[in-house]
Amino acid sequence: MFRKLCYVIFFLSFFFFISIFNISSNFLINENSSVYLEELKKIVRAFAIVKENYVKEVDSDSIINNAISGMISKLDPHSSYLNAEDYNDIKAVTHGEFGGLGIEVSFEENMGIRVIAPLDLTPASAAGIISGDYIVKIDGIPTRSMSPVEAIRMMKGNPGSPVTLTILREGTKDHINLIIFRDTIKVNSVNCNLTSNNILYIRITQFQENTLNDMVRSLQSIVDTNIKLLGIVLDLRNNPGGLLSSAIGVSGIFLPKGSLVVSTIGRNIESCHKYFSVPEEYSIDGSDHLEFLPSLLKSTKMIILVNSGSASASEIVAGAMQDHSRAKILGNKTFGKGSVQVIIPLDNASAIKLTTSLYFTPLGRSIQAIGIIPDYIVNDTYMGNLFSVKTESNLYNHIKNDKNIDSDSYKESCDDSCDSKDIKFEFGGPDDFQLQKAISIISDNNQCL
Repeated sequence: MFRKLCYVIFFLSFFFFISIFNISSNFLINENSSVYLEELKKIVRAFAIVKENYVKEVDSDSIINNAISGMISKLDPHSSYLNAEDYNDIKAVTHGEFGGLGIEVSFEENMGIRVIAPLDLTPASAAGIISGDYIVKIDGIPTRSMSPVEAIRMMKGNPGSPVTLTILREGTKDHINLIIFRDTIKVNSVNCNLTSNNILYIRITQFQENTLNDMVRSLQSIVDTNIKLLGIVLDLRNNPGGLLSSAIGVSGIFLPKGSLVVSTIGRNIESCHKYFSVPEEYSIDGSDHLEFLPSLLKSTKMIILVNSGSASASEIVAGAMQDHSRAKILGNKTFGKGSVQVIIPLDNASAIKLTTSLYFTPLGRSIQAIGIIPDYIVNDTYMGNLFSVKTESNLYNHIKNDKNIDSDSYKESCDDSCDSKDIKFEFGGPDDFQLQKAISIISDNNQCL
């Protein structure tokens, strides 16, 4: 019996916010295969030994769930077993609404919970949590003793209820205790506005189901004012990724129709695919929402802002625009999340999230554990780098990349981190150092973008 899989995702790690995209896949498995029966005898024997001899009676489901979890989680940082609650959580947050703090995290062996990024306008960002923070305690309980699932569930809760996070921040000696009140997180993933010098600023916080349509509506309302655009800045900083279809559609706004955006390559032919900027790849309802956007969006000077919190689908967009010479990239090297995960249902209540392929930019670059190198390397602030996010290459058991890059030369071009206590930071604000650099470059008539 074969089962068709319907869920494919680009993940950073086990996020508190998880994005899922529902591009149908032809990835098939033969559930009646007898090839692995000999190997399974050892597992069956181990199960029987535990079930019949352990000092306390153990529930059979618990033994099986733990066995599957151990089997999958040791493969790489992004493959995992999803029990019923995990599986439901993934499906529930696809639409950009979920309960909790609004924080994206990953889990590091021996270190605990590391903050990838707080989501804009959420309790986490309002409390002052920043990328690179380590959550060492939740309500006084050390996170090192918790599984990822336990930690996530402790941070979730009813809107209005408090949770105390103990933070360890680089550059500070003392722990920081933050009392944060949970809320229903409704993420508006797109913000568009014109700067005073007619440069279009677009910030995308995640690639959600409605991101493309929201962005098209915003662009139509702005561009229809017949204002002459001097340039475009697309801000993907601290964007952990999301729906591939949405990322393809956003790329299609600025690239010629039919342009190659990304390719995936895996062991099985079903895992190999080329994605082009055509409605079949990005439209939810089958219509082409990009058809009536003005052509100037495909030719106006453009810069994309990225940092170490830009991952997965964000890197797909940045890589496609860079390879097609459509935009220059400004900021810091991106996260380097270049693998594709497929959600394979085991039954109606549980599933496996499994890495099945790597993605490649239009020119065939794999950014796995490397990231996108900006054309203009610019620190987060004038004082140095504010966000000290460890990237894919720092994750335990990450998939290695055969390609080598001169990482030392990149490090030498970046200044040391600054003391985050001294800086109030707001993406798109008047003191946004990288944004002001981008505006300056676009405004310079001698700069060829």
